[in-house]
Order: sequence, then C-alpha cells, then structure tokens
Amino acid sequence: MKFSTSLLLIFITSATLNAQTTMCFKENHTSMSTIESVKLDGGLCQGQNSVKDMHKNGWMTGDIKINNTNYIYVFKKNTTSASDIDMDALEAKVVKRLQDEEEKKKKIQKEKTRVSYLKAGKKLYINKCQECHGEKGFKKAHNTSRAIANFNLKELEVTMNAYTNSNKDFDRGRAVIMKPYAISTDSNELKKIYVYLRNINNLPLENKSKDTE
Repeated sequence: MKFSTSLLLIFITSATLNAQTTMCFKENHTSMSTIESVKLDGGLCQGQNSVKDMHKNGWMTGDIKINNTNYIYVFKKNTTSASDIDMDALEAKVVKRLQDEEEKKKKIQKEKTRVSYLKAGKKLYINKCQECHGEKGFKKAHNTSRAIANFNLKELEVTMNAYTNSNKDFDRGRAVIMKPYAISTDSNELKKIYVYLRNINNLPLENKSKDTE
C-alpha cells in the first residue's frame, strides 16, 4: 500500500548539521487525517501555523512523535530537495511507525484485559471457592477433593461439567455440595477463576495437572 507524499514527508529527517530547527506540538487531537491542518503550539508555530503553513514557509518535518492523541513535530530548514528523497525507505518508516503504535495499543489493551480478569477472578474465587479450597487453591476440601490450583483450564471445565451433569465418576462423596456452584459458574467465570489462581501461585496458564490422585 502506497502512502501519500504529504504523509511521507512527515517522517523526513534532515542530514544537514547547520539546519535551523524548531519544535511544535498539539495535544488531545484525535484525528491523524486532519493533524496537518490544525494550528500547532510552541516553537515558531505559537498557535498560528499548521504543518502545512510551516511547509509553505520553507520548513520540512524532520520528525514526529505520536503518543496517543498528542503530537510533537520537529521542523527543520535544510538543503534536501524532493528529488533526493528515497520514497520506498520513507514508506517503510511510515509503516514501521504505525505498526509500532498499533502494537503498543494492543499491549495496553491486553494488560487491561488481564487486570480485569484478575479482579473478577479474585472476587469469584473468594465468594465461591476459597472457603473449601483455601486461599490459594491447594487445600483439599473435606480431604476428598483434589487441589484445584494444580488444574489446567481444561481439567476445571471437565470437572465442573461433570458436577453439573451429576457424573458419578467425579463423585468423591461431596459432588452434591459442588453441583450448585458448578451450575452457577459459566465458562467465562471459570476462566477468570483459573487465571486468578495461576497468577497468585506464579504458575503458567496451561500447566498440566500435577495432582491426579
């Protein structure tokens, strides 16, 4: 996919040591497609000049830093001409910058999801499991059940489904106690409980069961 020349020029870096430099910025601007037209603050912009205005005045964009909705432009005056610009290299730089920003957003969202799972999992575990299975899931409830902290997610799902369906192969004498909890806990809640247990015990998320007795 080819980018427009105006977008590519945003990422041109001057190689001239004696180039004039000024830095302008814009905070809380949500549209990348209109950023070149809005008036920038700071530097020689002072709320009067946009990126396009600076270009008309002979300035080139040496660099741009994007942090969420905040933009910082470094403008330079130098002797580089348009014919000297390697457009393929500039396109690659644009792609890399946008990919980095997208990857950063994904990591932030992933961390938010993880924290949300941990909070919900903690609440569910304390309300439904902790009394019988202990603070970290290693207590064998009534000395008959297995330590659920050692279960992987699949084992938890199979076990809870067995309690829900009254599968006698999983009855160690206390299935009647577990059935109401199994019925009232859906797969999403069970996953949150699982993630919480693995986290507080510093165990990998798909560890195989160590307790098969």
